[in-house]
Amino acid sequence: MKFYELTPAKRRALLRQRGIELDEIDEQVLHDLDLLSENVIGQLRLPVGLVQNVLVNDQNYQVPLATEEPSVVAAANHVVKIVTEAGGFTADSQRNGIWGQIVLQVDADFKIAQLQAFFPELIKKAHNEYASLVFHGGGVKTITAEQEKDLVFLKVLIDPAESMGANRVNSILEYMAKQLAAFSGIKQKLFAILSNYPSQITKIKAEIPVEVIGGIETAQKIALLSRIGQTDPMRAVTNNKGIMNGVEAVLLASGNDTRAVEAACSVWAAKSGSYTSLSKWYVQDEKLVGGLSLPLPIGVVGGSIKSRKDVKQTYRILGEKITSQELANIIATIGLANNLAALLAIATQGIQKGHMKLQARNIVANLDATSPEKKKVLQMLINNKLYSQTAAQNFLKEIRKENNASRN
Repeated sequence: MKFYELTPAKRRALLRQRGIELDEIDEQVLHDLDLLSENVIGQLRLPVGLVQNVLVNDQNYQVPLATEEPSVVAAANHVVKIVTEAGGFTADSQRNGIWGQIVLQVDADFKIAQLQAFFPELIKKAHNEYASLVFHGGGVKTITAEQEKDLVFLKVLIDPAESMGANRVNSILEYMAKQLAAFSGIKQKLFAILSNYPSQITKIKAEIPVEVIGGIETAQKIALLSRIGQTDPMRAVTNNKGIMNGVEAVLLASGNDTRAVEAACSVWAAKSGSYTSLSKWYVQDEKLVGGLSLPLPIGVVGGSIKSRKDVKQTYRILGEKITSQELANIIATIGLANNLAALLAIATQGIQKGHMKLQARNIVANLDATSPEKKKVLQMLINNKLYSQTAAQNFLKEIRKENNASRN
């Protein structure tokens, strides 16, 4: 049998025969995971942290973040608290739909005007075929066509309702392409597939009194750092990485497609023709004002969302009736919060100080020590501002030496 045809248990047995040591995993968990992916042999777990009291458009949310980076969760909580006390975030999501492409090769007899005249009928056919999507508020919104020599490019905008919609959109595009197959002048379909080009844009804004973040000088320095990110790609890409720290953590926790969002955000950052920061901060009327614009093709149904217990928990925390628009607003909020946290750290104490304090947990986690010993070592690392494995080992020796002395 081929590897993919084996049960997960037999795949694991085969790997052990090859001398590979595998972590133990519950049989039921392994079975459930096998239904979600291909060639499953185990799992990779991430901690889920919580950002509390996220105030967006006067609604309060508790937001789970799936990330192994403690500073991402800590930073988001820190800035969210500041902005919430200043009145909260304001957001607007334009969920226009998902772009799809159908590219056709045509001959000399093809008339693009005849094809365009057929579009209303084509949309009607698609809606009849996918009536359930129309029932839930979605469907085909627009079709446009452009011809370049023997190629015709159809741009199709499809509203996926509350789902991310990739599979549904691809199905609709394939259906439409089949309806066009016999159309006069069309030689062949080259492809019919969704595009990850940005279409569903979320804008988020925050206003913070300058005294809350350390005064006018700190606010002006943050604005200056932001200005550099508008023109310097080296700073911009790092700035955007900080934004994506928060964005991806919520995407993972909510079962959404991180790759689709990453691809769309990369294009969005370069939409002016040069790569720039996705966020912008400036000082106005004694306030630090920040804004972020992100393409967020996400959903709250579909995909693996309803079949994963860990993701279901996220929606119980967020609110089981949350809409895709609300979730997009939340995701952008966490992205902007992480962005400001990084800029604030750079403008004041420097980014590394806060990072290393939180990373001390990872250093301590690798110690061969008891839980009480690890707790004491962690506190000693923080108190002494020493964040290395060597320092942790030395503190552990001190603790054990003191413990032995007390016993004697």
